[in-house]
Amino acid sequence: MKKAMIITTVLLVVSFITTLCLGAALGSQGLRALFRDGGIVDRWSQNISDRADVSLYNADWDEEGRQYMFQSDSATLEGTPDALTVTANVGNIRVRTSTGEAIEVVLEQYSRRSNPISKYDFTVEGGDIVLTAADELDGTTATMTVYVPYALTSLSVKTALGDVEITDVSARTLTAQADTGELDVERVTADTADLRVALGDMDIGSGVQISQSLKAENACGDISLDLPANAPFALTYTVETGSADIDEDIPTAWLRNVQRGGVGASGTLQRDTGGAQYTVHVTLGDFELDRGID
Repeated sequence: MKKAMIITTVLLVVSFITTLCLGAALGSQGLRALFRDGGIVDRWSQNISDRADVSLYNADWDEEGRQYMFQSDSATLEGTPDALTVTANVGNIRVRTSTGEAIEVVLEQYSRRSNPISKYDFTVEGGDIVLTAADELDGTTATMTVYVPYALTSLSVKTALGDVEITDVSARTLTAQADTGELDVERVTADTADLRVALGDMDIGSGVQISQSLKAENACGDISLDLPANAPFALTYTVETGSADIDEDIPTAWLRNVQRGGVGASGTLQRDTGGAQYTVHVTLGDFELDRGID
């Protein structure tokens, strides 16, 4: 089983590299980042080979429909913790706003099996929420949604294998990490944000308001960033192997030191002064920058 999963991993990585090479020469630096000991492929294959199912990558349950959900469990956090930590080794994590009075956790499990068995569970202790999974998942995947009705002092979300979505949430400090999966952030307000992906895409959408600093890093995959609307900012970006696609609607007066060439790209942009500091780094992949909505 592990051998089959490693083969699947290699095929997915090769597919990713092939797609990337259509737009830019990979270069020796990118190859080293991929295949060195402890590098991107090494870490990703280890994550997947530790599990007996990779259905997280071939099933979009939102589009497939609710008929595959066979179990739903929920819990309400006691008190009103102002610091929240959500972690998972396997599984999708969503953090969203709610109109209730307390933080609520909902775990949904999905499977195409005729008689599926529960493979996931979660624990809640104070402001710590942990999603756990069985060693043999047997075609079962899960999404854990955390509903937050008020602003937090800090929010930390991390999954080793799965997607992370954070929508309509406020926190002074935001930390989010997807080791193998996608990271989507939409309509989030924070003083500082630290966003990281090891293998997968990152999307920082419209309505994200960062007052002090945003740091976005992707080791292998793309980053898409919508600039803040009507707010000053200073952006520094670096793409080691890949390309940078800057929206043609961005005024040339904002551009500073934009460089394209070889196998990478880098540059700085600034709108007015005194705004948030944005730092974007892509090791292997593309960076897409949009103006956002003014």
